Parts: sequence; structure tokens; C-alpha cells
Amino acid sequence: MPQKRIYIIDDDPIYQLVTKRLIEKTSLFSETRAFVNGHEALHYFENTGDLPDVILLDIEMPGMDGWDFLDELIRIEKNCHKKVTIYVASSSIASEDKIKAQNYHCVKDFLSKPINLEKLKVIAEAE
Repeated sequence: MPQKRIYIIDDDPIYQLVTKRLIEKTSLFSETRAFVNGHEALHYFENTGDLPDVILLDIEMPGMDGWDFLDELIRIEKNCHKKVTIYVASSSIASEDKIKAQNYHCVKDFLSKPINLEKLKVIAEAE
């Protein structure tokens, strides 16, 4: 079974680094990329036509937050013929964020930061 590609979209460089290192140590995914915001990720997707299998998405980011990113991703996903599975990874404990995340078909789950090895295994094995 081919491994999934996982991308991180988060404006926190420490979280990004730690999560990327953890993912790379596990060998659960074939590729890991990180983007500091939704604009950067969308620019990459639109220029390459390349969508990953999984995205770990932060909600609270400057410029383009996670919700705006999700709205744009749904728009470009139609042209890419590929479905991306999103895991919202947030330090927010607000129940309204969890409820809002359920309104997006592409959001599989709402995870609390930090992401640990157990959560990564579940993501890697999920359909």
C-alpha cells in the first residue's frame, strides 16, 4: 500500500518543526511539507496541481485563517479530481470551532495540539 503524503499548514515555526520531525521519524508518510499559511499552500497547489492526501491545518493564522483556506481548497479541489483529508490541528478548545469543522466534508477530525505519535498512526491508517 503506497504511503500518504502529509502537509502541515501552520504559522507557528516551532510547532511546524517539531511536527515535521516527528512525522519524518515515523516513516508513516512518504512526504511531508510545511506551509506558514493558507495563501502559501494554495499558491503551491495551484502552481503544481499537486494536492497531498492529508493536511494538518491550523485554524488561527494571520492573513488567511484555516476557515478561509478550507473554503478556497473546496473551490480548487473540484479541478484537481483528488480529495484531500483535513485534520484541524488547533490549540483552540472552543466548541464552536469543533462544530464549525464538522460542516466541512473534507474535515475528518478536530485534533488538539500537539500532534503525537498515536494520532499520526491513526491518520496514516485512516481511509
